[in-house]
Amino acid sequence: MQPRPVREAVEAWELPVKERWFCAWCYAWTELGHHPLEACRPSYLPMELRWERAESPRLSEEVLHAYDTAYAFTGSGATLCGIGHEGLSTSPYPWSPEWDSACGACTEAAAVIDRRWPPEMRDRLRENPTPPPGSSWPPF
Repeated sequence: MQPRPVREAVEAWELPVKERWFCAWCYAWTELGHHPLEACRPSYLPMELRWERAESPRLSEEVLHAYDTAYAFTGSGATLCGIGHEGLSTSPYPWSPEWDSACGACTEAAAVIDRRWPPEMRDRLRENPTPPPGSSWPPF
């Protein structure tokens, strides 16, 4: 009998997200995992920590654009200022509106989105929404 490699167990954080709800108005999102306790809503992040830099060979390197996370799971890409084309994606680098090279229109869009977050929601940590009525999910 030939020994066969044994696949390592999949860690809970490696499982794909089952559903993702996204609010295009305030850019808040909620994820539903594969277990009822995995419904969560990440906490508020200030503008300088929230955005990734947009990346594309067609974008100028002199002006840094913020990637519009509304497009993160659609297969196409766009910047907060509205530039969109095939091949535009998020980079592994942050984007900050405080940088001299930050796009002015992206900075304004980020400020508008930031103002939409209710002040009472800004100091909370990651939240687990209340389960739907009649569900057997634990109430955490």
